[in-house]
Amino acid sequence: MHSSERFVLPDSDFYIYEPSTLAREVYLYPLSAGHFRYSAGYRNQRRSFDSFELFYVEQGYVELRNRGKTLTAGPGELALLDCYSPHSYFSRNGWACYWLHFDGPVARAFYRSIVKSHGTFIFSPAPDSPAPRQLMNIYELFRLSRPVDEAEISNIITSILNRILRSAPEIQRGVSASEAVADAAAYIGEHFRYPISLQDLADLVSVSPFYLTRMFRQETGFTPHQYLINIRLSNAKFLLRTTDTTVKNIAILTGWGSESAFCAAFRKHVGMPPSLYRSRSLYEGGAEGPDSPSEP
Repeated sequence: MHSSERFVLPDSDFYIYEPSTLAREVYLYPLSAGHFRYSAGYRNQRRSFDSFELFYVEQGYVELRNRGKTLTAGPGELALLDCYSPHSYFSRNGWACYWLHFDGPVARAFYRSIVKSHGTFIFSPAPDSPAPRQLMNIYELFRLSRPVDEAEISNIITSILNRILRSAPEIQRGVSASEAVADAAAYIGEHFRYPISLQDLADLVSVSPFYLTRMFRQETGFTPHQYLINIRLSNAKFLLRTTDTTVKNIAILTGWGSESAFCAAFRKHVGMPPSLYRSRSLYEGGAEGPDSPSEP
């Protein structure tokens, strides 16, 4: 699609994506991506736009304002904006960039960790960093109308954010609570089909199980175990609503040790057995039970 926005040059294009229910519940997912060239005098100001935005500045300079801070990004730099907050872009001489609007359950935790670790929302990737190319590849995927693998594109967005996070000066980074939670949550989202212990997650982010549990609850409202259960149940609901896969196979695909364990957990947290949930979804348009699991 081509933009009719003033000061956006005609060879600019963008693509809008509607993520699946599964993606919205589990992954980091794209909402739109584009490659824009702007002429001198471009200005855009928004009170709110429900997403986060990644920029890679290809050429020129742009003045970015977000959460009360104004900074200038130049060629070769990345920027990460919280578009839920007031933000604006302005360029006196014109600029060009690749951009991606995205969101997801751990997007805010990533944003907080990155901005806290760097002390800024503009970053200078190393010359050999693949992050800019990864961002361009997302745009190219949409431009070429290639099939979207939501799990894979979530991995790419996670990789970009992790690379920005890991590039923070060691003196600033340490192991922050938000960073530990973001890494653990991302790992759960990618590996929920397999056994995951609290110790596995604690070892992954180099903190104690007690510290991780406390910080995870503060950041997300859930313990790591509850978060894992929620993700498994969300995936199971999606499969029950959209496929004719057997309940036994769904139990395997979503990480439960057995069909009986899956059915017991589903009844406990959703309020009905999987078979009834499926039939209601088919014939009554879906019926949701309580989603928040109780303490194990």
